[in-house]
Amino acid sequence: MFVLLMYGALLAVPLWAIAVVVKLVSVVIPGRRPDWARDLLRWSVGAAAAAAVIVYVIGLGLVQWDASEAESGAGSSPAVPCRSLPPGTLDQLAGHEPSYLPLGFDCLLDGGRVVEAGGPYSLLNALTVAFALAAVLSLLAVGFWDEYRARAASKAGRTADGAVEV
Repeated sequence: MFVLLMYGALLAVPLWAIAVVVKLVSVVIPGRRPDWARDLLRWSVGAAAAAAVIVYVIGLGLVQWDASEAESGAGSSPAVPCRSLPPGTLDQLAGHEPSYLPLGFDCLLDGGRVVEAGGPYSLLNALTVAFALAAVLSLLAVGFWDEYRARAASKAGRTADGAVEV
């Protein structure tokens, strides 16, 4: 199931990139709205959150793909991610264990030792965390921006929508 979601996420990557470029171009062209900065910040929250989901779903699909490949067919043993282990360690291989949170693929050795397999999983984990952190920080920035504008407007004797208080 995750592999099918991964294909959908891979198709979403170019659409996400096009949306980001279009939004950036709309900020650069003249004639933009007066609240363009807040709008861009709010839009960035959604774009960063979408990127985090896309990257994580791609990672889920890769983990499931590797687990499926390791469990069926000729040449499935050892698991593909575990094949990059050093020859001495590869001889002790007893099994494998996929991990979906955090993304990873562990190779189980004789004696109960666990070795992390090679692959793009650490990069995908880092990208997911970075995009999620960017979304949270952008959301906090929107909140601070709104609070700052509300306080500045109240000091000037105006409401947040610009009307003068009597």
